[in-house]
Amino acid sequence: MADLAVTKVAELVNHRFLYSVRVSADANRMEFPIGIQDQGSPTASETAVLTSTLAFAEELAAAARLQLGAVTRR
Repeated sequence: MADLAVTKVAELVNHRFLYSVRVSADANRMEFPIGIQDQGSPTASETAVLTSTLAFAEELAAAARLQLGAVTRR
């Protein structure tokens, strides 16, 4: 199972926050930024980051499946 770490990196203008999301699984690691609007509390903001991360992961998985399907049909 992958390890997931969410770290608040910066407070931006207009009540926006920048977070770093770090994912480690076996020999693979990935880190990427996610910017969100302030949700009013640290817990709510972290929930918004995790929700965005999950949506991104689902889109990434779907794109990879499509690409793999295209490769195997060649």
